Amino acid sequence: MGIGSFDRYDRIIIGAGLYGLYAARFCGKRGERVLVLEYDDKPFKRATHSNQARVHMGYHYPRSLSTALKSAGYYRRFHEDYGFSVMDSFRQIYAVSSQFSWTNAEQFQEFCRSAGIDCRQEHESVFFQKGTVDGAFLTQEDTYDAMILRDYFVDEISTLKGVEIVYGARLKSIRKNGDVYEVYYDDRSLAECGEKQIDSSFGGSGAKQADGSIWESGTKRADGSFAEFGARQTDSSFGGSGTKRADGSFAESGTKRADSSFGESGAKQADGSIWESGTKRADSSFGESGTKQAVAGFVLNATYASCNQVLSCVENAGPDDNFDLFTIKYELCEIILCRPSEALRDYGFTVMDGPFFSIMPFGKTGLHSLTSVTFTPHMTSYDPLPVFSCQQGCECDPRQLCNCNDCPHKPESAWEYMRHLADKYLLPEYGYEYDSSLFSIKPILKSSEVDDSRPTTIVVSSTGPTFISVLSGKINTVYDLDEFLV
Repeated sequence: MGIGSFDRYDRIIIGAGLYGLYAARFCGKRGERVLVLEYDDKPFKRATHSNQARVHMGYHYPRSLSTALKSAGYYRRFHEDYGFSVMDSFRQIYAVSSQFSWTNAEQFQEFCRSAGIDCRQEHESVFFQKGTVDGAFLTQEDTYDAMILRDYFVDEISTLKGVEIVYGARLKSIRKNGDVYEVYYDDRSLAECGEKQIDSSFGGSGAKQADGSIWESGTKRADGSFAEFGARQTDSSFGGSGTKRADGSFAESGTKRADSSFGESGAKQADGSIWESGTKRADSSFGESGTKQAVAGFVLNATYASCNQVLSCVENAGPDDNFDLFTIKYELCEIILCRPSEALRDYGFTVMDGPFFSIMPFGKTGLHSLTSVTFTPHMTSYDPLPVFSCQQGCECDPRQLCNCNDCPHKPESAWEYMRHLADKYLLPEYGYEYDSSLFSIKPILKSSEVDDSRPTTIVVSSTGPTFISVLSGKINTVYDLDEFLV
């Protein structure tokens, strides 16, 4: 336990994707006390898993040599460190489309020579429909298996006594106070969406109660009333902030009652349970409204698509601090998983450089991922905080993104469109069948759209205390964090 009601840590890391767990292990091995806060009930449930799983060598960036060079350098290191998770027993073919491509075959070969990466020309007629590509090349590029990588990091971190991971964390605010940041969050680890609770004392959004009822916003309680925030209850009381209760008292958020519990968020129920969105006040580390508090002199924002949401939670920033939001666009993307034909099983294909597609092994799962520059993004938001039409009527909102794979409002699959595009290029024997879809939000720096570069961007918003945000769409550039963690 830390000073006062705060738990004190050396580092607080927000996000348990690869970048978050890599940083947690890095710092934990140095003997530091680390707290990792993760929204979902498990690590690697979003972008680290819901992507092409490509271990980039650089071929993907013929218009950005700097991105290609960094990718190639880290490719080799990633293989040395995490080769056990890499799927490398397939042939990765890059092809340049004969139409609507920013790059032709000759330029692609020159780019590969400049980047120092292998590129061997193949007969395009072996793989592609006549006249569809300008050239085909055998390359050296692999994919990784996110679940194998996840299990490795979880096992490694479990041996580090100083590292703690809180799943189901709901970030409330981050306050700068002298030489530390105070991080306030709700802990829903015992009341995850859709999970059955040990008893009825918890009620996270969507959590199943012991009596089988569902505790979502607006869903029915055991007594027949509804729990919608601010909605009128059947007993004529209200459940919103500052609204009237059946006994005539008011339940403003944080307002102390006669029984010393807190009203609305954090309100104590007749059975002794806590009404804070599914979190129980177990000890003095909970503050007002059932919120937990932790403090550290270093905060790492490794939330990828939620980077701006986390930045917007910071309060009391100093005049020399820089908490400007990233200038990004957000895409709600679909990765289609396919069952490959026997001919396709040992191949991956990427047609570029423009509105084309990729299909290649999805780690060691036995499936292939299918993506398309045109059809993988279903929706786009250019707002500082992501706004999508599918957020209506659910917990997801611009200030807090939920997991798209768990959302009942996720888009219908673009399978037919992506399949039609790929079939225009590939010979029929390289067939595949639909298996399932993965969805996630992908942030893209607006400055990268000109040359299609995908730099790893690390921003130091403050020092003493330190606040750092990392935004990267490539798995093997995780090593860029090293110099900021020492």
